[in-house]
Amino acid sequence: MKIQVESIGLPTLSKLIGKRSQLEIEDGTVADVISHIVNRIGRQSRKILLDPDGQLDMTIQVMVNNEGFMPRSEYSQRNLKDGDSVKFMLLVGGG
Repeated sequence: MKIQVESIGLPTLSKLIGKRSQLEIEDGTVADVISHIVNRIGRQSRKILLDPDGQLDMTIQVMVNNEGFMPRSEYSQRNLKDGDSVKFMLLVGGG
């Protein structure tokens, strides 16, 4: 299946995968997309996306099909289908 992947506010990741790119993966979940990116690109993407425990860094949020930010507990449960869009966004705070 083909999944649209977008990187927003993560210029280093955008350089590696493109600001907007299409991934071809087997049926899977959001967690599978993250694993696919890390396995395909390697150490550079691991530094950008993952924390020292191998989990998605807390400063990055994920949105599927513009449905709002996903709870991290759902990454491995949210099944994707052909044509879905997965956005990785840098969580920015300020005051």
